[in-house]
Amino acid sequence: MMDIVAQIPPRATRVVELGVSREKAGEAFLRIQPKAEYWGITDEMEVLKEVGRGLTHAAFVLPEELDFEKLGLDEVDVLIIRGRFLRGLTAARLRKWAEILKDDGQLILDIPNPAYLRAYLERLLGEQTDRGNEGFSASAVRKLVAESGLHVLSARAIYADQQDRELRQSPEGKALLEGLMNMMGRLGAKFTQEKDPWLQSFLFKVGKRPLAQQDRFHIQAILGEVLVCAPKRVTEPNDFIVTEPAVTAQSLPKGQPAVSVPQGIRQKVLLRQRMTYESPEKAFKVAKLARREGWLMVSEMDDNPGGFEGGKLTDTQVVSYMATHCMQVSTELLAEVMRQYNPHVQVFSNHLKELPDKRDYEAEWLRKQGEDYVTFFFGALNRTQEWQEVMPVLREAIGKYGSRLRFKVLSDRPFYEALPTEHKEFIGSKEMYDWQFVPYHMYTAALHSSDIAFLPLRDTAFNRTKSDLKFIESAGHGAVVLASPTVYESTVKDGRNGFIYRNPREFNEYLTLLIEDRARRIETAEAAWRYVRDERLLSSHYLERLDWYREMLARRPELDREMMQRLTDWWNKHGESEM
Repeated sequence: MMDIVAQIPPRATRVVELGVSREKAGEAFLRIQPKAEYWGITDEMEVLKEVGRGLTHAAFVLPEELDFEKLGLDEVDVLIIRGRFLRGLTAARLRKWAEILKDDGQLILDIPNPAYLRAYLERLLGEQTDRGNEGFSASAVRKLVAESGLHVLSARAIYADQQDRELRQSPEGKALLEGLMNMMGRLGAKFTQEKDPWLQSFLFKVGKRPLAQQDRFHIQAILGEVLVCAPKRVTEPNDFIVTEPAVTAQSLPKGQPAVSVPQGIRQKVLLRQRMTYESPEKAFKVAKLARREGWLMVSEMDDNPGGFEGGKLTDTQVVSYMATHCMQVSTELLAEVMRQYNPHVQVFSNHLKELPDKRDYEAEWLRKQGEDYVTFFFGALNRTQEWQEVMPVLREAIGKYGSRLRFKVLSDRPFYEALPTEHKEFIGSKEMYDWQFVPYHMYTAALHSSDIAFLPLRDTAFNRTKSDLKFIESAGHGAVVLASPTVYESTVKDGRNGFIYRNPREFNEYLTLLIEDRARRIETAEAAWRYVRDERLLSSHYLERLDWYREMLARRPELDREMMQRLTDWWNKHGESEM
């Protein structure tokens, strides 16, 4: 995600970008928050023609003639100032422009670093035009904001790419910089205006009120599983949460040393994802340490732990779930399971970080050039027993429809090999996670080019606690789901935004319908896409987590006592020595 977009609170319903650029930040943000108004204002007609269509509003205005009242703009959540609108920016003008912000609104200043080495050399070589920001150093920006009566909420240094990050610390980068400075003599001294000539720009968040010390809030996440579950359950929600003033977050894989918490922060959350302790003794030790240091301990789970242990939890698992103040899970049925060990369990459903582009089915049909085929997608782990009962139906359909029925398969190699057709594609390789996983963008690209998504789940205690994430991913990418009632029956409205089959006969009926009735297939897919747009985007739900963390922190003395009582009671019953 673009750096500027990553700074905009996804809850924002009106955003104004002054000096709108070709990087199309507005289009990117509207995928995160499609309910928002995004205004792009520029004094470059070519830029307006290029990006204006992707915004809800676009206008050509010279900076010195900007009048928000004439544009009908007030009560803005976010005002971004960048590019040529920075030229000649004074404290008076900044104060005037900031008047349109809501009281809790944010002003974002995108300030290119005047000492950025690559840009400086490009200007010397005549390969870059004036960016209209010379003379703006980080200290100058802070002075300008203070003189305007506003307050800097945060400042972030932005690197152009990973190469610049690496050069910054490498001997080669340091030698290169030193050599260039010596060659340029007094011109080289300009690089000392900023601390780091490898930084491309600075992003300053500014508000009408200063941050109160008591508002500062930090989330330290320790990830037990990084590849599949962490993005949806931890890192993506936290990426959204940190757009709020005074909130910071950090995510680290299990085993890595944690970076020190910013000084002076009293509201601290330690979020442990899919993890248990090494022993009951270690759980007791960490619980006591958290109590002493003032942490709120939160355990994140999105699968029934009993499913991994034959239905019975070990003592270490049980104590691990007791040795936390509270837990967050993905479904209500999973919450019921975990409340056996901890009474404070909150449900946060899974959501999509951004809305996929709406499918243009007519354009897709034209690209097929008369080949009216349907693509069937299946991609899941550990589902062999789920698909076996409908494999005879699929084989019969292959015999009936031939090349008109095609397949894309991810993860499940036996399913792929059981399909008696040449019209199939396996996504992935043995070298890439031994067939099982692919990068997320490959998974969603396969969904986006498929017509039917197969979501089978047997009715087991473990499966019933799973979430409907695969439905909202399929729906977002325009593939109609053909799903089991387990998990999906509560979300999929049968025949309206997907189809629920309960036996092979129903599976055959719905498969035939989806292959032969193109209009019904498109109608169902579009209804599902609208459901995701209106109800299942993270931008409408991420603040629920922050509000709950704050509520739990306010109750921490009470939760401390309850946690220690749970552990003491367990140890008195099961322990072999005094803790």
